Amino acid sequence: MDDPRLPRILYVFLILVGLLMMAYYYPQMPQRMASHFAADGRANGWQSREAFFAWMLLVTSTSALVGFVAPRQIAAKSNFRINLPHRTYRLAPERRPETMRYISATMAWFGCGILFVLICGTFLAIQVNLGPNHRFNSHAMIIVMGCFLAGLLTLVVCLVRHFQTVPSGE
Repeated sequence: MDDPRLPRILYVFLILVGLLMMAYYYPQMPQRMASHFAADGRANGWQSREAFFAWMLLVTSTSALVGFVAPRQIAAKSNFRINLPHRTYRLAPERRPETMRYISATMAWFGCGILFVLICGTFLAIQVNLGPNHRFNSHAMIIVMGCFLAGLLTLVVCLVRHFQTVPSGE
């Protein structure tokens, strides 16, 4: 959990999957695409194909801010500006790199989760535009969001448990 390499590799893989998906479906999309949907799945907003894909690229790229830029900003702060339980222990010079590595890994997993949700939402919106009835699969998106929330809860519990405890004798 505290090694940020695996979520970084997964993130790059997800980016590639998302880009390949967009490249594959872009030529198949109508010029005017359903891009926003009501809770019951009915399309209630439309965009040009170019605008839809540009917005999707922009929105999905923001997941990198959470997953990779934020941890670097945290690491660049002085110890007294970082709010952690047992801050003196966790941010002691000999433990600070390990602490920042754990935070970086956790945030990278969170960024992967955000990216996964955005790619799934984009895929479901693309599927709407391939079909004749323009109905978004809200049930599938609810399942994706439920999985994301379960993963987020797991990350938060692990993060809190990790920083609330201090090894005995230290």
